Amino acid sequence: MPIHITSEIGKIKQALLYRPGIETQNYPEGRFGQVFSLRPSSSLFDLDRALAECDAYTSVLEHEGVEVLYLDQLLTEALDSCPEARASFVDSFVDECGAIGAELQQAVREHLEHTQSAQELVSASIGGIRHGQVTYCFDGGDRLAELTGEAYAPDELLVSPLNTMWFVRDPVSTIGSGISFNHMYWPERNREVALYQTIFKYHPNFKDTPSFYRHDSTFHIEGGDIINLDAHNVAVGISRRTESAAIDMLARTLLWNPDSSIDAVWAIEVPERSLCIHLDTYLSRVDYDTFVVDPQLLAESRSYQITRNRAENLCQIHAVEKGVKEALAAALGIPELRFIPCGGSNPNLAEKECTNNAASVLCLRPGKVCVYEENQATNAALEQAGIDLVPISIHELTNGFGGPNCLCLPLRRDE
Repeated sequence: MPIHITSEIGKIKQALLYRPGIETQNYPEGRFGQVFSLRPSSSLFDLDRALAECDAYTSVLEHEGVEVLYLDQLLTEALDSCPEARASFVDSFVDECGAIGAELQQAVREHLEHTQSAQELVSASIGGIRHGQVTYCFDGGDRLAELTGEAYAPDELLVSPLNTMWFVRDPVSTIGSGISFNHMYWPERNREVALYQTIFKYHPNFKDTPSFYRHDSTFHIEGGDIINLDAHNVAVGISRRTESAAIDMLARTLLWNPDSSIDAVWAIEVPERSLCIHLDTYLSRVDYDTFVVDPQLLAESRSYQITRNRAENLCQIHAVEKGVKEALAAALGIPELRFIPCGGSNPNLAEKECTNNAASVLCLRPGKVCVYEENQATNAALEQAGIDLVPISIHELTNGFGGPNCLCLPLRRDE
């Protein structure tokens, strides 16, 4: 069934998730920070707790009637669909795996090609590869590297595990009836995009999905910066992870591609705060006329409207004089929008709860929102505004780098 996303508030009908697994445990002893660089204060990943959080989150979606699809299962089905899918996936994965040089890349390729089933190939690509698991062209006989102590240690990782897979909103974005294959800021996350490319090129249910951004673009863009406003308007954050040039490229495609219904792209500057890195950690729509927002975004950020130029395939850009409020009101055609600030009426809590991703919520349907339960002041303000809340705890999954919105990629929503 085709993708259909024309807003971030329509009732979710189908969504993509990833349930963490063995990849979270695959690292050399004492080298947790090597593969979990975003958790500098931690020494382990509590998989049991993360799975409990993920299952609770999934239960929230299923209770709302959402059809939940899992990334690894879709990838397995796509790889089984035709021999070309498997060959294409291995090529893409090897290109992005981080192994430098012909010998290492060939070892990775042979390791993946020797997997028997599609499920084994998926597990090998997600779980990480150690030097001791592969065979090199220079193996066998006496080796100087072994005599001098410079040979690869069997326990060391050749390809790191994909332990950010559950942040499914970042590698790709669903816009209207199409998808953006994003160019991730961190090189190791680009391997994740290869998984989605295989699904949306070969899976029987998704293989005809239009594409609006090329993953091999020079410029970085991430899904947390892309917010669908309505069928004809999309907001994109100018952030540490999304460059202005990337927005230029995306806007040109969205405005001129016949598979897109977008008439305007609204670029919004994203403030810099240590843990809040995308537009969706500063702004989320929770009802027809209501947003939860970081006050800093409203106070400081400039906005720009990008529309079609008279000349074909060109765009024109206008600065929005009064900033984010005016931009959103113009995009939605609603003059009087409500903005609920993080922290509610308590400015002393705004900074704390903004940092704890109080604005990064998942709208299940208009007026009903899944929120991070720890942000009590923001949640109280939302309830007072008449918003129905479903609070959850996802600390082990997110470690402060995102809220409920980051763990779910809606594929279909009602209008």
